[in-house]
Amino acid sequence: MSDATNDAPSAYFHPCPHDEQCGYCNGSVPAEERLDWSFLDAAFCICLQSRDDRAEQAAEEFHRVGLCQLVQFYRPLKHPTKGLAGSWESHRAVATRAMEEGFERTLVCEDDVLFVGNLTQARIKRIGTDMDALPEDWMIFHLGHWPLRAYFHKRRILKTMSACAHAYVESARLAKWLHERPYGTQVPMHGIIGNTLDSAFARLPGVFATFPMIAIQRVSTSDNFAGSSRPKKELKHYVTRSKHREWLLSNLMRPAQAYAVALSPLWWAKAKLSGNSDEPVEK
Repeated sequence: MSDATNDAPSAYFHPCPHDEQCGYCNGSVPAEERLDWSFLDAAFCICLQSRDDRAEQAAEEFHRVGLCQLVQFYRPLKHPTKGLAGSWESHRAVATRAMEEGFERTLVCEDDVLFVGNLTQARIKRIGTDMDALPEDWMIFHLGHWPLRAYFHKRRILKTMSACAHAYVESARLAKWLHERPYGTQVPMHGIIGNTLDSAFARLPGVFATFPMIAIQRVSTSDNFAGSSRPKKELKHYVTRSKHREWLLSNLMRPAQAYAVALSPLWWAKAKLSGNSDEPVEK
C-alpha cells in the first residue's frame, strides 16, 4: 500500500507516462484486440513521490493491460508519522477527486497492483456486463481482494467481506462516504484485519467482487508495513507480523478466494437466515 496524506500541498496527479513501445500508446494495437475498459469513468493509482520505482512498475502493468490511456497517478508525500493514516487519506483524496468530477465508476489501484497474465477481451467485457447487473446501492466492486467470507450474488459476482484495497472500483456512493470520513473518524472495523481502510471497507454493505479475481498484489516491500518483531499472539499475526508478509499476501490471495468460494454455501445460508443477504447501504 501507498501511504501519504492528501493535505500535503505538493501532492499532485499526473497521467500515466507515455511509452512509445506500448501498442496502446502508439496506436498499433488494433481496435478489435484492445482490452476495453470503457465501463470505467476513470482510473487512479496511488504512489508515493518517493517511490518512483513502484510508479514505474505500476505503469508497466497499465501499459500491458491497456489502462495507460485512462489511469491518473496520485503522488502524495509520505505521511510523517503514520503510514496507515497516509494510506487512508490518499484513498480519500482520490475519492474526493472522483466525487468532484461526478464519476460513477472509478478504478482505484495501489502501486503494487499486478494483473493476472491471461486477461482477455471477453473477460474484461464480462466485468463491465457484470457491473451493469449490480444492485443500485453497490459501494465497492473488487477486482482483487482477500475474501474473508463470500457467496455468489450471480455466477461471476461474489457478495463479499474482504481485506486489501489494491484494485477496486468505487461507486459515487463510496466516494462520498470516504470524502466525508477523514482518518480518525469512528467507523466500524473488522477485527481480523485491523485499523486500516480495507478493514472499514470490509464492514460496509454493498461490497462485491468479480470472480475469479483479476488482480493480486506484487511482492514488494510495503511503505506501511514491515516484518514485525512483536510477538505473534493471534493467528492473523503470522501474516501481518511476518517478514514474509508481502509474499504471503501475494501468493495466498487466490487460494484464499478458492477457500472462501468452497465455504460460500455456508455464508449464503447464514446471510439468508439472518436476513442480511441484501443489507441496505449506509447513506
